[in-house]
Amino acid sequence: MFNLLGKPVRGRFAFPSGVIVTNPDSAIWVIKNIPQIGGIIGKSTTIEPTLGNREDIFIQPTKNSGWNAVGFTNPGLEETIEGFCEMKEAIKDDDVFLMPQIGESDPESFAYCVSEFEKKGIADGFEGNVSCGHATKGGIKLSVPQTVYETFAAMRKATKKPLIAKINASTPDLVTLVGEAIRGGATAISLINTIPGPHPELKNKFGGYSGAPIFPVLVNTLELLKKHFDVPYIAMGGIQGAEDIRTLEKIDSNLFYEIGTALAEMTSDELITYFSQLETDLEEGTNFAWAMTQNKKALQYEPFIIKEIVQLSESLKLFKFYENLDAGPGQYVSLKIGDCRTKDKEDNEFSKPFSVANDKEGLELLIRNVGAATSNIFSLQENTAVRIKGPLGKRFDFPEDATVYFVGAGCGIAPIYHAATHHEGKKVFILGARTKSELAYLEQFQEMGEVQASTDDGSYNYYGFLPQLLDQYLKKENPKDIYFFNCGPEIAMKQADTIERKYTTPDKIFHLVERMSSCNSGICGKCTIPNGKRACVDGPVFTAEQFTPGQYTRDKTGKKVKL
Repeated sequence: MFNLLGKPVRGRFAFPSGVIVTNPDSAIWVIKNIPQIGGIIGKSTTIEPTLGNREDIFIQPTKNSGWNAVGFTNPGLEETIEGFCEMKEAIKDDDVFLMPQIGESDPESFAYCVSEFEKKGIADGFEGNVSCGHATKGGIKLSVPQTVYETFAAMRKATKKPLIAKINASTPDLVTLVGEAIRGGATAISLINTIPGPHPELKNKFGGYSGAPIFPVLVNTLELLKKHFDVPYIAMGGIQGAEDIRTLEKIDSNLFYEIGTALAEMTSDELITYFSQLETDLEEGTNFAWAMTQNKKALQYEPFIIKEIVQLSESLKLFKFYENLDAGPGQYVSLKIGDCRTKDKEDNEFSKPFSVANDKEGLELLIRNVGAATSNIFSLQENTAVRIKGPLGKRFDFPEDATVYFVGAGCGIAPIYHAATHHEGKKVFILGARTKSELAYLEQFQEMGEVQASTDDGSYNYYGFLPQLLDQYLKKENPKDIYFFNCGPEIAMKQADTIERKYTTPDKIFHLVERMSSCNSGICGKCTIPNGKRACVDGPVFTAEQFTPGQYTRDKTGKKVKL
């Protein structure tokens, strides 16, 4: 056991605020599966919900580094407190330190957030974020000595529990600033956050630099502050493996560690392996966990030129490109309009994820116009360029001899078609669309296997909705020992899941899950599904054992939304 600010905890590690455990689903999964994690640091909370920045919010210029500009995205104080209540219930032995982080913009608001948490009695301590380098208000904008003092003095009046000041190494007159935080009531110092600066690929154009390149800054900052202040420290900034920790232990043998950017692109299973190996490395003097942090693609945007645009309906188009990429079933791409090196209009500089529809003779994407972002895409012409990053997500495959029923509705037809082109076994297609013209790839489907299709307007085949057609067809055929692959609106997939369980086992039912996907590398945690897995690295395809459609999703702030 390690003593963290007076509480015995099971491990000396945590994720920095805003990394992976950004909602109770992901946090509870970590609590149950990674015993080396001894603390959960909450995402910066504000009193009211905050949308934060649009994508891109996280990029990886190299395998060892990252830039982020999340922008304090959070569901607000009330929802955040409810999430911490869920986490508290999940901790059986009271051996995990629960640390909400406050990211407000004035001392009174910081104190109010602390007092609201204290009414529930669920926090072991509080972190005051006076260091975020890209917040529109609060964060590093508060990093002047007098304001830092007033902030922690106000928080101290609201609680007797430990207060942690999260400090940025780039802050001018750092020693004075830390001294004022301690004078105001801070119990410990958390450092060094990210190094603020501009980066054109971020939607915000300004963010925080993280990863291995800033590790020397952490070392120098810790050495400096240890000379002046004998308080507990929480260290973060470029830590990758045991060798980094041994370097820090020479400065302070009682540190608590937070690891973030090094874990980009790791699946949940890989996180379990990483922290287990890290613990072994520290015991045996090895450094093998470090190698896992180097196993990254760190994909960059590449130019793709539109070869052809097929308009299927007023709101649905098929985009075909000259260029190709090697994507497996279930994988997707991030599409971006605009070049970060030019001064395009801000509204055009965005990224959006899209499932791969085809990658045989050039990438193909099926896109529906549903909002501002897709409206910009719809305005593009043939022979114009966009930028694409991928393939993203985890590929999956069916057994070669399996009979697979591919069930797809709307734009869900795209990943259905792509997966079918990679499967050599028997295929049956159950498709749904608004009208016949939106049944993309209909002729190709018919060449690969039997096709049953429903249309909302009755213009082709079955008049009605896909779940009704699926139910009738399966009752008629009564198939045995089959697999299902589903993609489409989640309410329809919920009905399909219920029907399909009558004909096969949950491990043979596969769902492509659509969730908010902002970083596409597992870092931001926005795409977490109810079992705590992250769709962008663990999925987006999950079996019915892992995921039941129709439970709930989360909105752009991270708030739980029932379906």
